[in-house]
Amino acid sequence: MKAETLKGYELAITRVFDAPRELVWKAWTDPAMATQWMGPRGFKITECVPPSEVGRRWNRAMEGRRPGSDLLVRLRLSGMTKEVRPPELLVYTFAWEDRSSVGLEESPYKENIVTVRFEERGKKTVMHFTQAPFATEGERDGHNTGWNNMFDSFAAFLLAEQPERVADPAEVPSELHLKRFFAAPRQLVFDAWTKPEMVAQWWGPKGFTSTVEAWEAVNGGAIRVSMKGYGMEHPMSGKFVEVYPPYRFHFTAAALDKDGNAMFENWNSVFFEEVEGGTMVTIDVHVMSQTEVAPQYLKGMSAGWSSSLEKLAEMLESRVWGLGVRV
Repeated sequence: MKAETLKGYELAITRVFDAPRELVWKAWTDPAMATQWMGPRGFKITECVPPSEVGRRWNRAMEGRRPGSDLLVRLRLSGMTKEVRPPELLVYTFAWEDRSSVGLEESPYKENIVTVRFEERGKKTVMHFTQAPFATEGERDGHNTGWNNMFDSFAAFLLAEQPERVADPAEVPSELHLKRFFAAPRQLVFDAWTKPEMVAQWWGPKGFTSTVEAWEAVNGGAIRVSMKGYGMEHPMSGKFVEVYPPYRFHFTAAALDKDGNAMFENWNSVFFEEVEGGTMVTIDVHVMSQTEVAPQYLKGMSAGWSSSLEKLAEMLESRVWGLGVRV
């Protein structure tokens, strides 16, 4: 193994949750609450003892369908809680019981360290998450996708725990979670999201047209799109992080200014589920980074996505009727 690999790689994730720190802490450390969210979308938690007490072992078991094969897999992981400082700090070891169950090879690091810090920011909570060391970049990046997937579930859970919460109209969103049903087969819906010629027909809010220069729906594939509307041009760049046809994919997207600099960058996850009569699509978006000019654009994120999805629904409806497709 190369010397530089032995240094290990670190995963760092920062997320902003629309919930007070006390609720975030409780949801992370209370077994009954953690069981409801502490796993990737599509997986059911069957056992959960979250890290909450120094010197005590934590563990989690979950089961779900492996993307691409639909095989039922059961995953187990555990570790030792090293430091607890409510409601701001958790430190614990982390290890998979069977690394091959998640497609990982043997590693010189039998376990690594997870550190989670929670910072108050008004009525929100900033989570600073790190995990290290990983033996390879690929292993680190795979965990990045898995954790972000789980944190999407966490964000949605936190909002559901606050039915009385009213968003401040002046608030800049840091998360977006949408579900949309389309009366079309899953493969057709997946194609509409991944084939450049189809994406160009619906991407962007109503009143906008899009030129898709690159939309390579493979792991690491490039994204370059230019939206035009109301006399303005809005370029975007990004890349596909992980693609499992026709189940899900994850991609990053950065809105660029006139000089080609990123004003903000989002992480996006899209899931496709076969349901009676069509396909349910779940979209999770979170802001990874932003500049001072970003808020004016991010405030329209929900409306923009909703408008785009209306265009997608119209396109799919015409395709289904035109092809005589039955769902």
